Amino acid sequence: MDRAQDSRKSAPDVRGLKALVIGMGVLIVLGTALVIGVVVKRMVESTASPGTAATRPAAVPGAAPFRTVLPAASGATITGLAASGGVIAIWVHDDKGGRVDFIDPHTGTVLGSAAAP
Repeated sequence: MDRAQDSRKSAPDVRGLKALVIGMGVLIVLGTALVIGVVVKRMVESTASPGTAATRPAAVPGAAPFRTVLPAASGATITGLAASGGVIAIWVHDDKGGRVDFIDPHTGTVLGSAAAP
């Protein structure tokens, strides 16, 4: 019987190691579930909220481009053009200074303007 007790005493205690391995396994499962959940959430949000695209009329393929008359004095020049977020910004410079007109590219309407002295 002494030999059985001696072998139990000399065997390392692995209960702590088992608890650590089980804990790490649980963390791996939870982390994987979190990553999958975030990916699914982002996919649902990106398909559910195109936002401005749903409220604006879609461009008709083969349709003639729109015409817009910018409110400007004679002699005014367009000095710049940019497009972002579904809006076209046109920099106009005249004798009074400069301004930026914002145009909806789907309808051609002037959404607003910002003046610069």
